[in-house]
Amino acid sequence: KKACATCHKLYGEGSTIGPDLTGSNRGNLDYLLMNMIDPSAVVPREFTTSVLVLKSGSVIVGVIVGETDQILTVQTQKEALSIAATEIEDRQSTFKSLMPDGLLDNLTEQQVRDLFGFMMLRR
Repeated sequence: KKACATCHKLYGEGSTIGPDLTGSNRGNLDYLLMNMIDPSAVVPREFTTSVLVLKSGSVIVGVIVGETDQILTVQTQKEALSIAATEIEDRQSTFKSLMPDGLLDNLTEQQVRDLFGFMMLRR
């Protein structure tokens, strides 16, 4: 939960910042390794990050989750922000995942094994 649930939902628990992991290809070790070790290797368009430069000089990095002619809704790693389109000076897609690299770096070998075992377990 500590490693994944802040952004992902699994069996109805967790957050919706990233994709719901319940129906993903979690039984495939290669799939899990690729997505955890290099989260930006293959990123669905709806989960790629954008960099927004505001007229105030602020820079916001996040996934655009909603857009109208007047408002852009951006999900950052911490919160969803609604930004007036008139406040955006520049907008660039990074083609990268919001999921940071190195998620496994601070885990022990046993914690990594436990995480993969948990992720591959089907209820």
